[in-house]
Amino acid sequence: MLSLRTGGHALRRPMRVPLPPLTTLQPLGQLLRPGAARLIHVDRLERGADSGAEAETGEGDTGKYRAGLFIDKVFPIKMAAFDIRPYIWSRNIEAMKKKVSGLLPKQLPHQFAVCEIEPHKRDGGSIVYFTFSAPGTQDDAKRVAEGLVSAVNTELATRDKRSWYEFEPARSLPVRGVPFSEDIVRMLPSKKIKVEFVGPDLTVEQLYGEFREFGLILDIETQPTSNKDTPRWAIVHYSQLRGATRARNCAHGDVVGSTRLLLSYVRENHTNVVIQWFREHTKFTIPLAAAALIAAIYAIFDPIREFFVENKITHRFDLSQIPILGNMRKAAMRSLLRRDPSFSSDEMSAWTGLFDQKERLVSILNEPPESFVVVTGPHGSGKTKLVELATQEKKYRVVIDANNLASQHSELEQMTLLARQLGWWPVFNSIISITNTIDLMVTATTGSKPGISATPESQVRRILECLALVLTKIRHNRLEVLNANEQRKRRAHQAQESQGGNAAAGYGSSSHALSPEDIPVIVLENFMDKDLAFSKIIIEWAASVVEAGLAHCIITTNSISGYHEVQRVESNRATSLISLDDSSPMGAITLLQRQLTPEAPALVPTPDALDKNALQAQEQLMEEYQRKLDAVSGDQIAYAADVLGGRLEDLQIFVQKVKAGESIGAAIEDIIQRSITEIRKHAFDNDSEVGQCKHTWSPEQFWYLLTELARHESVEYDRMRNSALFAGNDSALLGLAEAQLITMVYDNDRPSRIRPGRPVFFTAFGRIIDDPGFSSTMAIRMHKAFVDLETAKIRKAEEELALLNVFKASVDSYNTLASNLAIIAASKDISGASGSGDGWWPRNKAKAKDGDLAQMYPEAYIAQAARKAPQASEHSQSWLGWLFGRSSPPQSQPPNASSEQRPDGARPMAVPGVPFELQGRVRFLLNVIHSSQQKIDKWDEEIKSRAARLAGL
Repeated sequence: MLSLRTGGHALRRPMRVPLPPLTTLQPLGQLLRPGAARLIHVDRLERGADSGAEAETGEGDTGKYRAGLFIDKVFPIKMAAFDIRPYIWSRNIEAMKKKVSGLLPKQLPHQFAVCEIEPHKRDGGSIVYFTFSAPGTQDDAKRVAEGLVSAVNTELATRDKRSWYEFEPARSLPVRGVPFSEDIVRMLPSKKIKVEFVGPDLTVEQLYGEFREFGLILDIETQPTSNKDTPRWAIVHYSQLRGATRARNCAHGDVVGSTRLLLSYVRENHTNVVIQWFREHTKFTIPLAAAALIAAIYAIFDPIREFFVENKITHRFDLSQIPILGNMRKAAMRSLLRRDPSFSSDEMSAWTGLFDQKERLVSILNEPPESFVVVTGPHGSGKTKLVELATQEKKYRVVIDANNLASQHSELEQMTLLARQLGWWPVFNSIISITNTIDLMVTATTGSKPGISATPESQVRRILECLALVLTKIRHNRLEVLNANEQRKRRAHQAQESQGGNAAAGYGSSSHALSPEDIPVIVLENFMDKDLAFSKIIIEWAASVVEAGLAHCIITTNSISGYHEVQRVESNRATSLISLDDSSPMGAITLLQRQLTPEAPALVPTPDALDKNALQAQEQLMEEYQRKLDAVSGDQIAYAADVLGGRLEDLQIFVQKVKAGESIGAAIEDIIQRSITEIRKHAFDNDSEVGQCKHTWSPEQFWYLLTELARHESVEYDRMRNSALFAGNDSALLGLAEAQLITMVYDNDRPSRIRPGRPVFFTAFGRIIDDPGFSSTMAIRMHKAFVDLETAKIRKAEEELALLNVFKASVDSYNTLASNLAIIAASKDISGASGSGDGWWPRNKAKAKDGDLAQMYPEAYIAQAARKAPQASEHSQSWLGWLFGRSSPPQSQPPNASSEQRPDGARPMAVPGVPFELQGRVRFLLNVIHSSQQKIDKWDEEIKSRAARLAGL
């Protein structure tokens, strides 16, 4: 700066200093680096020949040197751990070296020669070590090396050869340090370079001058002075990844002053703006992600599932449908399992009379689907066989075994088994857990339930919807086949007409109705026999399928509850009911004879010369055969059939016991005792459950029904339903039928008679009644229940009489009624009677005075006297005398009231002293009290008798 003083003032103006001219080979770092320019790192390999004064001064000698240059943009940079681009180029190391050598100029001065090529595939470049000859000192050799690098860079720029992974040509830079060659997997290139100082710290200006030539720098971060960690460090942040890779390969190990620089990549946590927004707005992103996942699953996997379900129904790829392979498979299964041929299908069908019901079921299936078909019957009655016989001509048959589904422990396992039965695959059970977790997370973070959680119930609905779509597709395909056949026939008909023929006369159009064998059949086996979590969903879905006319639906069940459940779902349509029963006694006898009659031994005709030992062996065989034949005589088999009836389950157990060596009597006795134990356990325990069905009956109700069945073997359903204990409510009877303790016989699709649940139960009921202790106890409980019912009737009648003021409506005044004479007379009539009092009568009536009792409880006192009063005399004219059976002064009768007595003279037709409008109701209530009290007296006597019997045991 020059200072000019004018008038005491100094004027300052800057002086322009000319800058040295720039050359294309001069690096940018040298222009921006403060201080002296630093050059490439060279190593001297050998000296040249020295001569004369040059050798003495050390100047002018020629030596061989080694240096390195880094060629950038030769390979793609490895951006991530799963970036496969570097691996594609690194399959052949020789090809990589050949590519790098092809980038170098052919002829360069100073005896330039490449000695080693070191590809750095991760950093996208390669280090080339070369040798050259240079006269003079070490600094002169560095300047020569810099010139060679600039010449290589000029050659690369003139070629202008770009690759598919870079839009700029390659570039060469001098290696100023000692490169660190490593293959650490996690050390990937990044835009940040960590510079560690081995020596004094460098300033920001020094760092900028050292690293600016490799690329544009965004920021330089130095170690805070408060941080005492060693070695000291700084971080240089480049704008491009290529700048960081150049610095890492060219400046590592460089020495600036007395400080050596060690460079390494800093692992960056890349933050995407879109991803960051998604993370910050989880209230929207999580439901959207879940919806996208579910939509992807629907779009990708639903067609696959429909394909497998359709194959399951149509048996498109089932090799067992080939006759030869199917017969071989059946024969192999029979030989491996070694099943007992007893109770074969043909014998069982003929025994249970299934062919009679088969015709009815086939006729229903030949019609278009309109309603459910429910096949009920006890276990072993042939329900499954009936359905198989009726549907054996059907092409499409879907079977859902509800018994196997109910045997699973959890709803998720039930859903998985249902998918396996229908061929619904693949099944992702983890989706349910994932969606539930997402739902909980969103609920916890936002406070509102998004409703994206999946449950086994929703999965079952999806499975059934997929099955419905497949059934619809099958129907459409069959209709298209029918339409194609119809069009073919129409074209043939038109062709014949055009030729003048009349062979197609009478041709009519198709009705577009599927043939019976093309209509699918859905079979719900063992439905409602056990508790199934999805039973309601399945039955509602089946109802929609039947209503749409896609398929027939047949339900087989052991209990009648399945039929009632179907009726509740299909309340607007009639449900066809096919009820199967046990076999007749003659059928059971025939079956037992086939199974228990031993086979006669094959006797070989013995010539005279035959050994006596063989004759003795044959005689022993005949004796053994005769012994077995005597053990299963006709009378014993008839007795067994009479006790066990035609229930297949009991007959199978009986045959197994007899074949195991037990006698017929012991086998029957064991079955009877097991039945007694089952009845007592299931029917008389209020806290237990029969299978999965809760008790809907009381022990007193079942004891009353048991005594009736033991006496008559079958009773009328309506009579039992309207009895006192059941009171017109059929829930108890339906519960007993569901528990298989009783069997309902249906007539015209309604229950008509009640029988024991199994034929052997009839004998078991008789044994239970013959048990004096248990039968007396249950009889006492039953009669007490009857007493409670009649007592409730009396109390209700007394309450109504009190509301009608009948007790105060006598012509005699209330004071006269409460007089001592009336009280004494009433008390004498009551004191001799022994009956049960009601809740109104005081417990300390023996200590109270008669007058006080009458004043306190007039209605109860009169009703108590009415229950125990003798027959009324003919002279009783007032209703009070009519009630107590005493004479009282004649009173005036109400208008139009008749004073005539009943024909038997026991009681008058009209109750004297009561208004005419209340005559009928009062007379009815008084008769109810009288009749109920008579029943109570009879049952009290029975209770005392049973109690005395128990005391005598």
